[in-house]
Amino acid sequence: MAMSSEERRRRMHKAVGSSGKEGVARRTARFSSELFQSIEDLQSQRDDEDNAETLAAVAELERNASREAADTYDRPRRNRQSEPAEEEWPRKSRQSEPAGEEWPRRSRQSEPAGEEWPRRSRQSEPAGEEWPRRSRQSEPAGEEWPRRSRQSEPAGEEWPRRSRQSEPAEEWPRRSRQSEGSSEEWPRRRTGSSTSARSRRTEDAADTETTRSRRRSEDTEDNIRSRRRSEEPSSAFRSRRRGTEDAEDGRTNRIAGGGRGGRLISDDGSIDPRMIVMLAAALLALILLIFGIRALARRGSVKASEKASEAESASIEESIEASIEESIAAEPETEAAEAVIERAAMLATQYDYDGAIELLKNETDYENNEEAQMAVAEYEEIKTTLVRQDLHEITHVFFHILMPDPANALDSSKWGKQADGYNSLMTTIPEFEKMLQAFYDKGFVLVGMHDMARMEKQDDGTEKMVEQDIMLPPGKKGMVMSEDDVCYYEYMVGGGFADKMIVGEDGRPTTHIIKTDGTEDVGDYDLVPILDHFIDEHPDFSYHGSKAIIAFTGYNGILGYRTDETYEPGFDKNAVGYGSAMTPNPNIEEDRKEAVKVLKALVDDGYELSSHSWGHRDMGTIDMTSFRTDTNRWEKNVDSLIKEATGEGCDIIIYPKGADVADWHNYTHSNERFNYLYDAGFRYFANVDSSQYWVQIGDDYLRQGRRALDGYNMWIDISQGKGRMNDLFDDVSAIFDPARPTPVPPY
Repeated sequence: MAMSSEERRRRMHKAVGSSGKEGVARRTARFSSELFQSIEDLQSQRDDEDNAETLAAVAELERNASREAADTYDRPRRNRQSEPAEEEWPRKSRQSEPAGEEWPRRSRQSEPAGEEWPRRSRQSEPAGEEWPRRSRQSEPAGEEWPRRSRQSEPAGEEWPRRSRQSEPAEEWPRRSRQSEGSSEEWPRRRTGSSTSARSRRTEDAADTETTRSRRRSEDTEDNIRSRRRSEEPSSAFRSRRRGTEDAEDGRTNRIAGGGRGGRLISDDGSIDPRMIVMLAAALLALILLIFGIRALARRGSVKASEKASEAESASIEESIEASIEESIAAEPETEAAEAVIERAAMLATQYDYDGAIELLKNETDYENNEEAQMAVAEYEEIKTTLVRQDLHEITHVFFHILMPDPANALDSSKWGKQADGYNSLMTTIPEFEKMLQAFYDKGFVLVGMHDMARMEKQDDGTEKMVEQDIMLPPGKKGMVMSEDDVCYYEYMVGGGFADKMIVGEDGRPTTHIIKTDGTEDVGDYDLVPILDHFIDEHPDFSYHGSKAIIAFTGYNGILGYRTDETYEPGFDKNAVGYGSAMTPNPNIEEDRKEAVKVLKALVDDGYELSSHSWGHRDMGTIDMTSFRTDTNRWEKNVDSLIKEATGEGCDIIIYPKGADVADWHNYTHSNERFNYLYDAGFRYFANVDSSQYWVQIGDDYLRQGRRALDGYNMWIDISQGKGRMNDLFDDVSAIFDPARPTPVPPY
């Protein structure tokens, strides 16, 4: 039984009560939307042109939409009221329709022709009128359809994308509505139509078919293309159509056209705060995702870089270790080569150019050592400029033990006549140091007696004293230096002299002293350590490392050690022939050992060792028995220690008191004294002479006169103006120590 419009409105008012006009508008729109969707779904079945029932159902739905819209709603914006009753429709309510029908949420209903629908509504207008934006029209044949509407096309033409086709009496596609008999169930969210509606659809089927035929004949290809271009995206249309709310379930109404997510701005212009929160969360998540990806990428890059760096570092470390190992392996060779070059430079500095060249060529990889080759070339060039020294013009100067404390040693009130002896025969340390500088400034170079001439074996088996070539640069002159009585006699104790020579921490000889106040010290208190330090500063003052000749007597031992046999406990003084015996030395063996060490250190340091007789006797005037006894005792008590220290006996004798065993003529073996000394191993002989130089070289000996540089000779030169030291000093008075009492007496 068909339901009248008045009855439908009455039931709708009863269902929704006073929900408000806004709710009525939403529900009316939903009903219209579903109604038009049913029309479109039916139209999609245009493939079957002979389906009269489908065409009739479409026509009936179109008429229904128009009647419902005209009977039910007014045209206020976003609010549709029921007519004629002026009751306010309840908000968000759904109205009851003809039996069993549910009104679609936010549907748009068809209005009478010519009326304008509210914003976002779809109208059913008469043919030829312009439809509002996003509305759906039901037009006569030939009219342009609204954007994204679905049209009924002539048979055989292509339907728009995503159209649904009408099929006879079969199951409709997803979300389609079926046009069935009153006993069939409508699709989801749709109730069956009333009996009157089905009747009207059946009655109008023929009219609808006629109308569509006319429309197909009038449509042109351009109309079809225009309609397709005007269609809006199907996803937006479906989203708006699905954007409804189920009031019965109590779910929150979503913004129309927003689908599941809704819209940021609703139709009334308001901003949905939930959407803002969702967008902010989504943006934050996107930012975090981007930063996370970058961090992971960076981390991976860093790890890869670290691995590469580790590999590179390991490779560098291996290279460094290999280089270090190679350097360590090559270091000894490099250091050895550098040390050899340094030693060669020192030899050359002390005029031993041949020795330097030989060292470089034999102890370095000379063929591959450019530095050594350059040094050799330099030395070879210097050799061409050297001048051979005239051996007969080499002077010989000598000293006695130096005076470290002249104020004490020269105090006659304390020492009596002995103080005069110190003043006459000895030199102060300041005087000696000034002399060394004067010698150096004058171009003197220290040489040894062995540098002047040496005993060499001849082809016939005999030995001969052969002159040596002392080669020095122009302006340099050879000089022999010696020091007598380096025994530090017992009588000198307390006079401010050094009391013994020792081996210093550097392995070189130095001196020990007990000062007047009783304190002990080690240092430059005699000739040897002072000369060493001067040559350290001026290595070219020494020729081939030669320094001075150290002469010993034996009766008080040597070097300050009481080594002589007369110090042995229980020794019979009458057997010696001297007037008194020495105080026994309980540590004599230890002293002898220490003396040997010092002797060796002296020789290693460039000094020559000499006899000064055993008892400081005048070897030219004593009887021959005493001569032999003295020579034998020196050989037994002193030369034995020298042999132990050096492996060779002493071959130099410096006569005490300036004496000699012959006159100025050459020595001959017919001279018993000379012959006895020769048999004792002596080959070098030195006396005292005031001349600048006096040298005699025989077939098997060398004899040289010496010049005493003591207080008396300096005083004579100053006081008498004889100028005997002019070749040594520019001004002797500048050397003379003012601490000396004058006049200096002879002794």
